[in-house]
Amino acid sequence: MPSRLIIIGAGPIGLAAAVGALDRGFDVTVVEKSSPGASLRRWGSTRFFSPLGMNITPRMRQVAVRDLPPDDALLTGPEMAERVLVPIAESPMLRDRIRIGHTVRAIGRRGLIRTDFPAHPLRAERPFRLLVDTGHGDEIVESEQVIDCSGSCAVALPGGAGGIAAPGEAALGQQIIHDLEAIGSRSASLAGSRILLVGHGHSAANAIAQLQQIAASAPETRVTWAVRSPNRRPCVEVAGDPLPERQRVTSHANDLAASPPPFLRVERRVMIERMTAQGSSVEVAFTNGTTALFDHIAAFTGYRPDASFLTELTVELSPVTEGGARLYGAISNITDCLTPPSVRPEDLVSGEPGFFLAGSRSYGRARTFLLQTGLQQLEVILKSLV
Repeated sequence: MPSRLIIIGAGPIGLAAAVGALDRGFDVTVVEKSSPGASLRRWGSTRFFSPLGMNITPRMRQVAVRDLPPDDALLTGPEMAERVLVPIAESPMLRDRIRIGHTVRAIGRRGLIRTDFPAHPLRAERPFRLLVDTGHGDEIVESEQVIDCSGSCAVALPGGAGGIAAPGEAALGQQIIHDLEAIGSRSASLAGSRILLVGHGHSAANAIAQLQQIAASAPETRVTWAVRSPNRRPCVEVAGDPLPERQRVTSHANDLAASPPPFLRVERRVMIERMTAQGSSVEVAFTNGTTALFDHIAAFTGYRPDASFLTELTVELSPVTEGGARLYGAISNITDCLTPPSVRPEDLVSGEPGFFLAGSRSYGRARTFLLQTGLQQLEVILKSLV
């Protein structure tokens, strides 16, 4: 009887894992809380920095029910979901194995709790038990092995100083924008308003370009860009960047920061101290002692993975990245995603026999993940399955 394998998440890594495991004879079930590539759909018009050929395996292209874009295509997140992942998910190989709208609430071992037989072979003899919300009630699903491909962007990080929510931030709820797609879908309400953009990573770099387009059509739009960095060009650029799209996005954002056009004001070395609702507006107090009123806040301060369903497993998570603890030791000195880390099979071990963190989930909050690297590491994981 084939060994059962549950894969959490139907993104690029989850589908690659499913195809690779089925080719190896495993009984595969993919559990996806939304739809294939759901997190990519939140990218809006943002494109991958890397071409499609770096983001899927040749075997994924073979099983798709229709022709995929060429290997050199630079797709947006929604295009990747709709034109690549959906045709793979709908293939005869996978379509009956993906459970859409199923959310994993907890994972344990049959008859064991977290503190029973740690690091003992006995744990591997008991199957995993997954509590899954099917949308129509809870269900228990069992398997011998689990690969968590749920990604690292499950929870948006708050915009407050020190990485915690600013007083008043939680009460604002959906008033705060965390997804690039929301900038596009809410462009009409953003036009002509006062907007605060927080963060200086790649998401913020894409966001400022979108806000520039809104300001071009509505010149009364005003944007304040708050960054922790003291640098005149706050977004990190890679010298001689071999990824032209990444270079374009970061360079453009930095050009705006270095010489702000009329719609933009840049506040450096600041974080948010407090947010206070003032009618339909928000008063923001900054760590430099200043305050200002805004109609909208776009906080692109990063994301974190969801580890809430792992509490009964002996998974070793890095206290720094919240990804795999052993992997962190291998990638901690890597400063760019195109620098391939030297990773051993033992670096991909989670601490819980038969359970693996794969893809960006294994990197957690580390910013050097590249899909191509995730696909390479996935091959190591699949070879280790029994």
